[in-house]
Amino acid sequence: MSTSTASAPAAPMSEQTSSKNGHAPAIAARRWFLVASPVLAGLFAILGAANDPAVGLDGQRLYERYAANPEPLQLKSLGFHWAYAFWMAPVMLLTPYIRGRGAWLANVAAVLGFAGIATLPGLLFIDWYDSAVGQVAGPETTAEVAQVMESMWGVPVFTLPGIVGLMLALPLVALAGWRAGVVRWWGPFAVVAGFAAFTLSGVTWWGCAITTVCFCVFAYTLARGITPTNLPRRENCDTGTGSSGPSGHSENRIDVASKDGSSRHPRRRKARNG
Repeated sequence: MSTSTASAPAAPMSEQTSSKNGHAPAIAARRWFLVASPVLAGLFAILGAANDPAVGLDGQRLYERYAANPEPLQLKSLGFHWAYAFWMAPVMLLTPYIRGRGAWLANVAAVLGFAGIATLPGLLFIDWYDSAVGQVAGPETTAEVAQVMESMWGVPVFTLPGIVGLMLALPLVALAGWRAGVVRWWGPFAVVAGFAAFTLSGVTWWGCAITTVCFCVFAYTLARGITPTNLPRRENCDTGTGSSGPSGHSENRIDVASKDGSSRHPRRRKARNG
């Protein structure tokens, strides 16, 4: 007489969570926030660039414009604040989808994205400071304060990680997503083209418009690649009743209770020989 163990393959954890606990709308909202983030980054960049009262200027002339135009300056600073925030958000939100090939590259991108989102959005607050000092004490005082700040070694240490994150984080995570099969090959090219338009135009409104178009292309490939069927799954169940099998699903055995209520052996089906 031979015996065979009956096992029931478990569904992916993402499907279990969405179907049994009714979390599908929450997961869909998370996914669409990721898809919308690059588009919102471009749109907020257009808002900031279109209201910049000192495009292409620096030094004394920039501080004069900032002091004389506080209202458009505030729209400029708020626009770029949220542009940089949404620019970095996809880096960390996309990383959990990247498994296997590209995983380590995604880890590097996530660290750079963290540095970027922790630094760049907050740097825009200095615009209010420059404008206020110029209105109270004149643009010459603003320039003097800026010179003193530039002599402090901590300022470049504070700002450099954010600049590196802006330059590299999104292209690297897009490349990692392509290696993992999450986005199409033209996704990384769209990201690089968007950043090139942003910088080479001198951060003008038309350059930011091109960036928005490129980021919309990237968002499109995200929407196609990140579907409810390939959401990140946990490798093991939290219940401890199963172990991970070769397919990545949990192989759960069905236990039967003994007469005294304690779990005994897995249910076995008896099969007669011959």
